[in-house]
Amino acid sequence: MADDTENLEEEARFEIEPSELDGATHAESLILYRDSQDNIRFAKSLQWKTMGGALAIFALLGFAGLNGATQEGLLKTLIVISWAISAGVIYAICILQSWQNTEREKLRRIVGEFSNMFRAVYRFKSRTETNIHRYIPLSLIAITMLLGNYVLAKLLTPLFDK
Repeated sequence: MADDTENLEEEARFEIEPSELDGATHAESLILYRDSQDNIRFAKSLQWKTMGGALAIFALLGFAGLNGATQEGLLKTLIVISWAISAGVIYAICILQSWQNTEREKLRRIVGEFSNMFRAVYRFKSRTETNIHRYIPLSLIAITMLLGNYVLAKLLTPLFDK
């Protein structure tokens, strides 16, 4: 109970300092903030859709190899195509991640101009935690692409001798 009272007193001492921006500049900043947030969400969705599309192509390559390819050279070509697709997907995902980082930097600059309450709420999540939440899924996408290649190669390799 005493801890609750102390927390309430600390919160009461927090003085909100409004933004020093004029109304028009504040409105522009809000538009830029929303735009950056939307760009980050869009880039994240593109990352997952790119991975999903590549895995769908791997499935089609596997289907083509199992049902139509009889020559070893064609089967090896399908595997090489899958590796090239993986390299392209991983490159595209890294470019999208770079774009997200640029948008996050814009957000940090915009947030610095808002009220101290906005800054406090925005910075509530630690940078380390944010990076963990950002780079674990990115790593999982890359690993999934490599595993997709491995599965396709394992699927098609036994057909080389036939």
